Amino acid sequence: MKKKTFLLVMIIGLLALGTAVLPVLAQSPVTAEVDRNYLSTDESLLLTVAIDTSQGDPARPTLPPLDDFQLLGSSSGTQISLINGDMTVQQTYTYSLRPLTPGSLTIGPIEVQINGQTYTTAPIALEVVQGTGQIQPQPNQGLPVFPNMPNMPAFPNMPAFPAFPGQPGQSQAPAEPMDPAEAPADLVGQPFFVEAKVDNTTPYQGEQVVYTFRFYQADSLFESPDYQAPPFTGFWSEELSDEQTNYTLPAAGNTYRVTELQTVLFPTVAGDLTIDPAALFIPGDFFTAEQTLTTQSIDISVRPLPANAPPSFQGAIGQFDISASADKTEAVVDDTVTMNVVISGTGNLPTMPDPQWTEGAEWRAFDSEAIVNTQFVDGRMQGTRTYERLLVPTQTGDLLLPPLEFTYFDPASESYVTEVTEPITVSVSAGVGAGAALDSGTAVPLDAAVMTGNPSLRPIKVSAELGRSSSAPLTDKAGYWLLWAVPLLLLVGQIGWSRYQQQRFDTADIRRSREAATKAQKALEQAQKQGQGQEAAGPILLRYLEEKLNQRVAGLSQTQLAALLLEKEVDPALIQRVQECLRRSDMGRFAPAGLAGGADDLWRETAVLVTDLDKSLPGS
Repeated sequence: MKKKTFLLVMIIGLLALGTAVLPVLAQSPVTAEVDRNYLSTDESLLLTVAIDTSQGDPARPTLPPLDDFQLLGSSSGTQISLINGDMTVQQTYTYSLRPLTPGSLTIGPIEVQINGQTYTTAPIALEVVQGTGQIQPQPNQGLPVFPNMPNMPAFPNMPAFPAFPGQPGQSQAPAEPMDPAEAPADLVGQPFFVEAKVDNTTPYQGEQVVYTFRFYQADSLFESPDYQAPPFTGFWSEELSDEQTNYTLPAAGNTYRVTELQTVLFPTVAGDLTIDPAALFIPGDFFTAEQTLTTQSIDISVRPLPANAPPSFQGAIGQFDISASADKTEAVVDDTVTMNVVISGTGNLPTMPDPQWTEGAEWRAFDSEAIVNTQFVDGRMQGTRTYERLLVPTQTGDLLLPPLEFTYFDPASESYVTEVTEPITVSVSAGVGAGAALDSGTAVPLDAAVMTGNPSLRPIKVSAELGRSSSAPLTDKAGYWLLWAVPLLLLVGQIGWSRYQQQRFDTADIRRSREAATKAQKALEQAQKQGQGQEAAGPILLRYLEEKLNQRVAGLSQTQLAALLLEKEVDPALIQRVQECLRRSDMGRFAPAGLAGGADDLWRETAVLVTDLDKSLPGS
């Protein structure tokens, strides 16, 4: 009986050992989750799609049909982390959804393409119950009153009352009510009235302008009005949801409840612009007819910036400060140094281009997208624009990170102001030896550790010899020899699988290089069909070069990229075409609206450029 038990234990142990050495299936780099699985039709949920970019540059997620949901809005972001010298990047897309019908609903699989391979998330099941018809506020937002404008505060269905702190739908710290003497001249006692104003009718191009919409309400409402904002043609715009206020105003013999909605505008072109009228639709009831109120149009004369701009001016308008620091001042060759650059102040932080980086060829730079944090103080956009640049030294010595020049135009003083950061010196030494690696806790081969004579190492002790059983030896049993077949088969299978995986790994670069042009042409065609701007052509071209050359090029400057292509014996005229394509693509990203142009031509030229490069580069 004991022998049978012993044989059974050995078989189970060997099977477990064989299973442990089998390859583990890789997890999908794309995940999707919601912040709640049970809600009513009055509530909304947040759907978050997270993408691990370590396997390549992902495309934007393709959502399934959302017939049972209303898409309220979306946002995206990038998270970069550096742990023990390894950089990981995760891209997230967040969607705000509101269910339209009760029942057991499902958000279907979401597809994301990474380097031509499609990854699919699991479907998400939801339980939705019938609500009361009172739409609940979204997280971190006030109660919406306008169906097409969720950030508008709620108007009560009752006569106006003072804005007591804590009353639903009202600001906890409402702005000071306007002086009755400032009431519009056209307000002569009407039950409802609207107006729109700007705080500056002659701004400079790129200077902030605050647009204020006011709704004056003397009578009660039984249904929420519908607000239609102007299109703001010629402006980059963003709502100031935190600046919405409610207050009361005695005027023209009535007491009005006033609701203000503010929008920050940045004119993107110089010249005479017109903000079209805003509209407010007020539903009727049994006693009153429906009506539509409109504001007056507003004419704005945008002044061009002065012509004496310094070379370091890139389009920042406002008042700013810039600072730069490094996470270390001592490093070794091929180590990583993180340079943090922070631009803070008041102005067009979301739309300003990146600074001009000035480090020399002794550094390899890897850029990341800027992290922009803004808030509105007294109707002005303030905040920070932060960069985390990974720099890798390629030689020893005291290497310099030169000062950064950052120039902005100050509308208050009507002059250009240049801020300069302090230079940073990093002492770079050669790599450490095995002994130093041991002292620092870095893993090294055992034979190298023994050669260093490190006293912390001791010879491996041989364990005591196991005692033998008093019973008959296992070698006399036939089952003993049969058991050897199990690990042998597992070992043969593992060796075969490892060789197959190694062969695919060894030829992955070759396959990727051969397929680079085909993938790039498909990506260009798809981006053009989807109506993407010409700023998408540059990243597609860079991704083609990375896959074709089997090395990263996204972090290289124009000069470094040209030098790399020259090393690959690419014709200089072809290199100039690459630089021109990247320059025009960047113009589409940073240039004001209406100045980029030529998107269709750029798509065609990039497609021809990929074909010509594929003929010239090695491995074609």
